[in-house]
Amino acid sequence: MSVSSPVSPRENRRANELAQRREDALAAASAVFAAKGYHDAQMTEIAAAAELSRASLYSMFAGKGELYQQVVSSGAEAMRDAVHEKVKALEDPGEQLLCVIDSLFACYEQNQDLLRIYVLGTQGMPFKIRQAMGDSVVEISLAFSEWVVEIAKRAKRAGYLQQLDPEAVGLSLVGAVTKIAANWIETTPERPLSQAAAPVHAIFERLLGTRGDS
Repeated sequence: MSVSSPVSPRENRRANELAQRREDALAAASAVFAAKGYHDAQMTEIAAAAELSRASLYSMFAGKGELYQQVVSSGAEAMRDAVHEKVKALEDPGEQLLCVIDSLFACYEQNQDLLRIYVLGTQGMPFKIRQAMGDSVVEISLAFSEWVVEIAKRAKRAGYLQQLDPEAVGLSLVGAVTKIAANWIETTPERPLSQAAAPVHAIFERLLGTRGDS
């Protein structure tokens, strides 16, 4: 049986440095794509923003297309994980559903570059997501929507939502938050995105009703 050699401090340091350069590249690319869109963004500009050589950037990513996909997929995964973390701390499914709204708006507030990339790439139209952002992001989005629908179904079983269809409520919730956030950042970018959360929260709180209502 073979025994793997321990990683030397030097190798570990190199791995950490490479990981940091990759994070810097993704952050720089996110800002450039958000400002200019995919087609007008240039790898040379991204490399300069990340304080990397163009060759170093290409050593980590095959091209602009791969870099773009990594930016949007890593951003989508980070948002998904952040919302999951907030929601799982609650037990009541009605509270969980409302927490999804607040958490999503908070994530968009913290990651406005990803929201701008979404707006520039799709003009806010869901049917363009696959073409603009790739299958991996679509899969994350679909899985997230299914997760929210399951929360809505649990809320229904717990006595919320009255005569409403939980699947329609769950899908409407995700769509409303995304569309309103996208419109907000296009029309009123000077105002905090968090201000948009309260009206949406109030609408879905009313739809939930009181637990056990007939």
